[in-house]
Amino acid sequence: MQSYTGKYYNAQTDSSVDAAITLTAKQITIEIKDAQGELRQIHWFWDQVKRSAANTLEYPGYPLQRITVSSLTFADAVAFNLQNKKGQRIFANRGRTIVGITFLVVVGLIALVYFWLIPFVAVRIANNIPVSYEEKLGQSSYDALMQQYHEDTAATRLVNEFFDQLHIHSNYAVQITVVQQKETNAFALPGGHIIVYDQLLKQMKHYEELAALLSHEYSHVELKHTTKTIFRSMGTYMFMSLIFGDMSGAGAVVVENANSLKSLQYSRRLEKEADLHGLELLQARHIDARGFQWLFNTLKQESGLQPSEWLSSHPDLDNRVRYINEHALPEHAVTDSSLYRIFITLKQ
Repeated sequence: MQSYTGKYYNAQTDSSVDAAITLTAKQITIEIKDAQGELRQIHWFWDQVKRSAANTLEYPGYPLQRITVSSLTFADAVAFNLQNKKGQRIFANRGRTIVGITFLVVVGLIALVYFWLIPFVAVRIANNIPVSYEEKLGQSSYDALMQQYHEDTAATRLVNEFFDQLHIHSNYAVQITVVQQKETNAFALPGGHIIVYDQLLKQMKHYEELAALLSHEYSHVELKHTTKTIFRSMGTYMFMSLIFGDMSGAGAVVVENANSLKSLQYSRRLEKEADLHGLELLQARHIDARGFQWLFNTLKQESGLQPSEWLSSHPDLDNRVRYINEHALPEHAVTDSSLYRIFITLKQ
């Protein structure tokens, strides 16, 4: 602390008075006598002080204030305090900058882990979980979903017979269930359950359409698309459950979100993979590849009459028809009398 005597000027009164001036690291304290002769203290903070001359300081604002000190050491003391305050500001700003950068880095790392690493690891885990575990997840989801549906048992029997006649070798125990629903939709669950709405079956005109639909939905199961997509969308919960060995916890998450499975959104890459894998299944059995085209046309026509969840979750049908046609082999399709017979019975 350093003390000086000098003059204090106030632009409001346009007058100068004697003043006792004290410099501290925090502020300048100016002590004067007011018009009544009473002592009054005025405080200036260093970050607001401006130097207008070697021994003169100003404090901006209204009214403008100024002090002048004749002491030879005053200028050096002021310079020291101003420089020190500038250093403190720089240090504080640097500190705030470092804290801000650290905060952004931490937030970025958390976002990276949450939005990329956990889904990435969850999908890798989904790729390698055993079929038996997928079947447990699928069965739990199936049991939860079927509480809201009424099964068409006769149609269920025929569609499963139709699928069996495709003679697709699989590690999954595929079970197709037809439910009564006034929407056009079909979707796959982990482990082999496939649910088909009867409204979609009613609109089909060719047995190849049903073969295309089942081969597509089955491909989602066989290629673990459903499992991977569930694990990715529910990555954090699934990942933590699996890390801590809580398989029942992971299953509970799937059951809790089971209703979302009927409109599950796959990536375009997975949809194309399921289409082309399904196409291979049809062509290996000499079933007309136009089944996909007929199926997509049926769905597009139905979308104008009533909601089609299958359409909303499977976009770009025109584009998919194009690449199906591009990959279809130019071989002659053969009518499969067994599939045709089952389809006609189903339609009746």
